[in-house]
Amino acid sequence: MKKSKVIVPIMIVVAILATIMLNQDEYNEVTMINKILITIGAAIVSSVVGYFILGVDVDKVDPKTNNHEVKNKKGNRK
Repeated sequence: MKKSKVIVPIMIVVAILATIMLNQDEYNEVTMINKILITIGAAIVSSVVGYFILGVDVDKVDPKTNNHEVKNKKGNRK
């Protein structure tokens, strides 16, 4: 699995949550351009953090086993 399959949804979720939080009544003084910049910045920072947290290869987290390997393991039992 490629990192982009995980990082892009993280960016979208963070951008949506940032937009929801900035549209509350507490942040009326913040201009629209600053809200947009904060949202974009949050999405970029979250994607960079996610990129480094995922490591080099995402497939190594939970490698898939083949049926052939499972049969060999069962056949070696004594």
